[in-house]
Amino acid sequence: MISPQDIRAKALRHWNSYTYHRLYLSGKPWQALDIPFGKPGGRELLSEFANICQSLQELQASAKAALGYGYQIDFEPVAHRQLGEQHLPSRIYFATEQDFLRFIGKHKEATQFKQLAQQTLTQYPALSGLLHNKPRWLLDNLAVWDKLLSVAVWFIAHPRPDIFIRQIDLPGIDSKFIEQHKTQLTTLLDALLLPSAIDSEAKTFEQRYGLRFDQHLIRFRLLDPAIALAGLTDLTLPLDDFCRLELPLEYVFITENKVNGLAFPVFPASMVIFSLGYGVGSLALAGWLKTKRIIYWGDLDTHGFEILSRFRETFSHVESMLMDSSTLAENRTLCVPEASPVKEIPAFLTTAEQNTFNALLTSDGIALRLEQERIPFGQIEAFLLGLNPD
Repeated sequence: MISPQDIRAKALRHWNSYTYHRLYLSGKPWQALDIPFGKPGGRELLSEFANICQSLQELQASAKAALGYGYQIDFEPVAHRQLGEQHLPSRIYFATEQDFLRFIGKHKEATQFKQLAQQTLTQYPALSGLLHNKPRWLLDNLAVWDKLLSVAVWFIAHPRPDIFIRQIDLPGIDSKFIEQHKTQLTTLLDALLLPSAIDSEAKTFEQRYGLRFDQHLIRFRLLDPAIALAGLTDLTLPLDDFCRLELPLEYVFITENKVNGLAFPVFPASMVIFSLGYGVGSLALAGWLKTKRIIYWGDLDTHGFEILSRFRETFSHVESMLMDSSTLAENRTLCVPEASPVKEIPAFLTTAEQNTFNALLTSDGIALRLEQERIPFGQIEAFLLGLNPD
C-alpha cells in the first residue's frame, strides 16, 4: 500500500520535473493530479491484512479530510471471500492546486514563479517560448530576475554599445553582477535583441553583444631597424591594433619561446611574434598576414606540431623552422621526454613534418621533446642565412 511519504515523493517529482510550471505557462487551468499506486490483491489482502489496515490509517491521517489540505482518497467496496466487504482506495489525487502546493511545501515558490512569469510575459512576450521550454531557468533565478531583466532592457536601449561592462551604469547593479551572470544574460539577450545586435559567431559575451574587452596582447619585435616605429622595435599591441598594422614586411616569424623572440637575429623586412603558444590562433584576425611569408618555429615536440597544424588551418602557406628530422638528429642528446604527448598526427602537416612527428615517438612508447631554447644559436643563424644568403 502506498504511504504518505510515497505520495509526497511522487508529487515532488511533478514539481521537480517542471511539469507544474509548464502547465501554468501554457495557460491551462489546474487539472486534478492523480497519484498512481498499486492496489492489494485478494491474497495480499488476506496475508497482510493487519499491515494494510495500519497503512490505510496512516494514509487517511495525512489526507485532506484529516488535515484540511493535501490529497484526497476515493474508496470503493471490494468483496473478499474470507474477509467480507472491504473499502479500499480507488483513487488518490490532488483536487486543487493549493492542496498540491501546500502538501509539498512549495506555495511560496509557486507564487513567486507565477508573479514573475506573468510580469515578464506581459512586458516581454518574446520570452514565452524560452520560459515554456526552460521553466527551471526562471525558477533558478528568482532572486536576481529583476536585475537580469534590467540589464536586458539596458542592452535593448543600447545595442552594441562599444563600451566596457564597467561603464554600464544601472541603479543597484554593478559590473560584477553582469560578469557573474553572463550565462543567464546570454539566454535573455539572444531572445530579446534584434539579430543585428548579436554576433552569433563570437566566442565571448563581450564580442557577442558589442562590448569592449581586455584584448589579447600581441608582442613582437621588428627585426629590421629600417622599419622601426618611431624608433621602437619591441612592441606589444592589443589584437585589434595589431590587425591594423601596415608595415613593409616580407617575412613574419612566429616563435613560442619568449627568450628566442627577444634574441632573434636582425633580419631584413621582417618581424618576430612570440609568447603566444596555442593563442597563435588569434592571429587569424590579422588578414594582412596572408600576404606575408610566415615562418613558424615551435618546440620540436608533438604539441609544437599541433600548434603548427592549427595555425596552418587558417594560413595554409605557413612554413616551419627547425622542426625537421635533421634538427632532431643533430640535437637528439638534448631531448627530454614529453609529459603528455599528442597521440594522433595533426591534420595539416607536410609529409616531411609527419615523418618528424613519427620520429619523436620512440620504440618504448616515450615521446621526445626538443625545446627550442636548447637548439644552438648557430643553427638559427644558419637557417636564416639559407633564407637570405646576402
